[in-house]
Amino acid sequence: MAGLYIASTAPRAGKSLLALSLGVLLQRSGLSVGYMKPLGQRPQTHEELQGDADALVIQEVLGQSVPADVLTPVMLPRNLHGLGLAEREQENDRALARIRSAYRQISQAKDITLVSGTASFPAAGRFARVDGMRLARELDLKVLFVERYTGQVTFDELLILKDLLGQVQIGLVLNDVPEKEMRGVHTLLRPWLEGQGITVHGVFNHDPGLAAMRVSDLAYGLDGRIAAGNDQAGRMVTGFLLGTMQVDNFMLHLRGHAHCAVIVDGDRADLQLAALNAKTPCIILAGNIIPSELVQAKAEAAGVTLIMVREDTYSVARSMSRILRSKKLRDLDQIRLAVALVEQNLNTESILRTLGY
Repeated sequence: MAGLYIASTAPRAGKSLLALSLGVLLQRSGLSVGYMKPLGQRPQTHEELQGDADALVIQEVLGQSVPADVLTPVMLPRNLHGLGLAEREQENDRALARIRSAYRQISQAKDITLVSGTASFPAAGRFARVDGMRLARELDLKVLFVERYTGQVTFDELLILKDLLGQVQIGLVLNDVPEKEMRGVHTLLRPWLEGQGITVHGVFNHDPGLAAMRVSDLAYGLDGRIAAGNDQAGRMVTGFLLGTMQVDNFMLHLRGHAHCAVIVDGDRADLQLAALNAKTPCIILAGNIIPSELVQAKAEAAGVTLIMVREDTYSVARSMSRILRSKKLRDLDQIRLAVALVEQNLNTESILRTLGY
């Protein structure tokens, strides 16, 4: 039996993507796989018990069935009341015990148990004395880092953690590398990291499909109302453009952004019609203004969804950025895409060797 802690030094690095995909690939190789996320941050109720929303999705994909509060024994507090100031010390004593008990239950008779980290390693969980460093030690876990590529060239945090963790740290996966950076990553960065004692087990290229979300989910996230094109609300959006310019310039700007939503003022029918001609997946109408009958009719004919929202264009853009940054794997097609990406670019054999397989 082996345990692998999947961590990152910054939030939203791809821990869920890696845990889910690696779990599927290990199962395909004939190994029995357990999964847990000791510290949750996105509460969701399942069968009257609270767990982490991402962990519940991964558990379902892996075919595991344990209670939500075992899958995620500790939740990050969402406010001061959740922190439980009056009972903090007593709660801290319980947190590690709950995690230990859950890990024993989940890992029983499993070849490998994957443990998802939360937010930034090693700090997350320190409030309850269940930070990543302590969990790795107490549960006897190896630690695999996944880091989103940002162009950083020093990786100081990883070098420090390598020294602190020693043989417990088994290497790194680089995620979301732009195509134009791939050559440099493979020929310069990867050899440098491995020269520092950090094995790079995989390099994942940027795939816009993994950051996409359905138009219907976008409407929900923006608290918007669909004014036309409801039948096409299943289309995918990978980004957004602001329509705040002259029509001619706007049309030039639209080229090459076929899967982007367009955010325009509700009273700019000229830009709305231009976006409809470009076959954008959806148009977000700011200012809570009902679109003209002409725009609605053309949207229905073109299969473009119109979403009315209350906020102004720049507020919508900020909301869009937040929603797309926090996008998690939920869609079955995206899960398949993630598994294929990891299968093509991750050296699972080298990871298994470090785990004794």
